[in-house]
Amino acid sequence: MNIITVREMTPIIGKETLMEERLRRAAGVMSRHGAASRIYLTIAGTGAGNYLLINLYNSFSDGSVAFQKYGNDPEYKKLFMERAINPSGNMSGPDIYRSVYGDIPKSPTSIMVNRVYHVPRGKQQEMLALAPDLDALVKDLDVTTSAVVPVMSEDHELMFINYRFSSLEHWGTAVDKMSSSSNFQSLVTKGNEIGTLKWSRMIKII
Repeated sequence: MNIITVREMTPIIGKETLMEERLRRAAGVMSRHGAASRIYLTIAGTGAGNYLLINLYNSFSDGSVAFQKYGNDPEYKKLFMERAINPSGNMSGPDIYRSVYGDIPKSPTSIMVNRVYHVPRGKQQEMLALAPDLDALVKDLDVTTSAVVPVMSEDHELMFINYRFSSLEHWGTAVDKMSSSSNFQSLVTKGNEIGTLKWSRMIKII
């Protein structure tokens, strides 16, 4: 199991470079205190143009210790002071999630697609029962998958189904094959009978 925290930033037009610079500094501070920090740009779908600062931890205790340590780091405090004086955008989060299927790789892939379903909590295990079949269908395409659910977030009946690709070209080739596969479409139909696809996005590591 991985613990995942997500902060989402919407930049002010013209201040994207400043936001990226601050995110890189924040990720550096967080990494020094035990977080595996990753910065993504949403390039398609819901929130396109937004940035995501995602931290991974091996346990809730690891995450809580790191949160306290980097929160007290002078460099981290300085970033918040700079933000107050000269904002580069708006931030929401952190939201907290836990992985419920699939390993999250230590080295992030270039492209990740999040397909986010509304799944009543009583049906989450039914949805997760489809995950091994999904893995088997995309394995030959060199695509890996995982599923995460909220621990602290606005909506606790969401399930994120994540697909990882090595590049944008890889995504295009793989999706062409997935969309033409009757077995894949049949599995998607089963998933839609359990939950409802609410939104999706494509994010790129930066």
